[in-house]
Amino acid sequence: MKTETFAAGIQLFAQGDDSEEAYRILNGTVEISVSEDNTKVVLATLGEGDVFGEMGMIEHMPRSATALALTDLTVEVILEEDFNRSLVGSSDIWVPYLSTIFERLRVANERLRIAEEQLEALNAPLEGPKSRRMSLISGGGLFLEPDSDETRSQSALQAQALTSFPFALGRRADLAACVDVFSKSHLLIGDRMPYRVSRSHCVIECEKGVYYIQDRGSKLGTIVNEVALGGQSKERRARLRSGENTLILGPPNSTIRFVLTVPETD
Repeated sequence: MKTETFAAGIQLFAQGDDSEEAYRILNGTVEISVSEDNTKVVLATLGEGDVFGEMGMIEHMPRSATALALTDLTVEVILEEDFNRSLVGSSDIWVPYLSTIFERLRVANERLRIAEEQLEALNAPLEGPKSRRMSLISGGGLFLEPDSDETRSQSALQAQALTSFPFALGRRADLAACVDVFSKSHLLIGDRMPYRVSRSHCVIECEKGVYYIQDRGSKLGTIVNEVALGGQSKERRARLRSGENTLILGPPNSTIRFVLTVPETD
């Protein structure tokens, strides 16, 4: 493993280039973009601690995006052979790389799921959002959907039917200071400092057909139908009612909001 520096404006690699190394930013910022129909589309702006180009270590495919130094940049560079050889030592150095790979796989799987749902919607053009929601609910389980611009903007948080419980919600790891590779949460929520969502925040439970929200010791608490759980509240658990329920992670002004719809019982 080695350290390299790049001046602002230097391209580390271009879309379509051969790839065999990954990078972790020690100082500076990098822009990741793709070219579609001769139009540049910026995918992300990365900073200290972020990892990029990691797929170059595990597959021999051309680069899928372009990386450009937005500022003077210092990066840690790792080749596939270094990665494979050093994994045996179980060094904490590799945790950010592994976390990034797993997180990108989660996002890719979620985007595939959303694309499949969109395709189904196109095949049934007469079905509106409300009837689509009810058709998913009628299939059993609980329906979760984002209820703020912030949650709607995260691909992993899109509307979905939950059929397996307990279903845990928590903050996605900060890759720059990640300490665990495998998250214990099923729904990973992106959040920035000052954090509103705890790494292990709350869990949805189902007992004999009845649904509950259980706070898992979150710092700022959980609010279910205006009832505070965890945090400064002595309450830790709330039962969900039939129909729509509101769920807020963090304080009342938090924008990490969801609607949980419980199927009507006969």
